[in-house]
Parts: sequence; C-alpha cells; structure tokens
Amino acid sequence: MLSECEEHGYYRGELCPTCNKNGKFLMNENELNSLSRIIAGALRHFPEKLGLMMDGKGWVDISSLIDAIGTARSGFNWLRVHHIEALAATDPRGRYQIDGGMVRATYGHTIEVSPDDLPLAELDEFYYPVTEEEADMVIEGGLHPTDRKKVHLSGSVEKAIEAGKVRTEAPLILKIDGKKAKKAGLKIYHAGKDVYITDGIDAKYLSKVKKSEIKKIEEKD
Repeated sequence: MLSECEEHGYYRGELCPTCNKNGKFLMNENELNSLSRIIAGALRHFPEKLGLMMDGKGWVDISSLIDAIGTARSGFNWLRVHHIEALAATDPRGRYQIDGGMVRATYGHTIEVSPDDLPLAELDEFYYPVTEEEADMVIEGGLHPTDRKKVHLSGSVEKAIEAGKVRTEAPLILKIDGKKAKKAGLKIYHAGKDVYITDGIDAKYLSKVKKSEIKKIEEKD
C-alpha cells in the first residue's frame, strides 16, 4: 500500500515508519504493482507504445505520462501527479528521478538514452555477478552491455550476490577496481540506491572475489 503522512511524506505500508500513524491512502498493493510495471516499461523499454516523447537523457513529461496511461490502460482514471511522485520517492531501489515536472528511470534501459547528468560514483570498488560458465570469459574479455544499454554494477558484494541470484543459485562475484578505471577516464554513474552504471569495464580492472568470501557473506545473511 502507498500512503502519505502529513508530517513525514510518502511511504509504503500500513503505518508511517517514522511516527507509526495512519496516513492518507494513495493506492493499494495491486494498483501499486500494476502502475510500477507500466511505468518501468514506458520509461525503460517502450515509450513509443504509449506515444510518449522522451529526450536523450530519458526524461518524460509527467502530465503526458499520466494522460498516456489513462488512455492506454483501464482503471487509472484517478492517477495524478502526486501518485507518480509518491511511487518514485518510495521505490525501494531508487529507480526513478523527478525534476521540474519531468520523470525518468535512472537505469535498466534497453533503449538508447544517455543519463550522463547523473552524479558520478564516489566508490572505488564495484562488484558484478556472473555464472560459473561466464566468469573466465568475462575476466578475459571485460564487461560489456548485454540485454541493457549500460553495464550495471553493485556497490557491495552483498548486493551483487542478491542481484546474481535472480539468474543463478550460486553466483560468482567479480570485483572492479573503480579507482584505477576512473583514473583512466572511465565514467561510472550512481544511478540507484546501490546501482552504478557505465558503458563497459576493461578486463584489466576485473578480478574474482574468493568463493570463501562469498560463502561467508551468504552464511551471515
């Protein structure tokens, strides 16, 4: 459920996590999940299907997005700007950004956009999950985009394991020497709460995280 606390702003759940009080109801879980899927698709993959105009950095006018959803999907005649703002503000992965009446997805694109106005990453180490079969090939050839237009990195081994388990039960984790890569001119952007994007990573900046370290982290969790 998505709600708004008069004092502490938007939140997901029954009660405001700050003051533990009931807030103003905005949408139920089914509406939230459905709207999340529609917006993710529109802003990451197929804006043209909803007739949306998107600029080169991925921005779309919020009012146009609302009108497009109302036209293309039934059951969203209640949708207003504050619903989009609430969804973006409470997204657990920080996938969206709102500014000046515009909204965009900050990562996960399969369409050609250049969100190079995102903040540069401050971390010096990044991590990337691979399968056992992929590991040696990536170590030798580097990291390159596959189904998305950017390479997506994690800021910790824990988050990389979490991301990797979407694809395989026992992911291996590669470590990226971001300090050296950035010193050589590579731009790595902070795109989500723990998501960093870049055009690609040269093999010379990659190494394997020891399986014993991965196992230790998994056991701790």
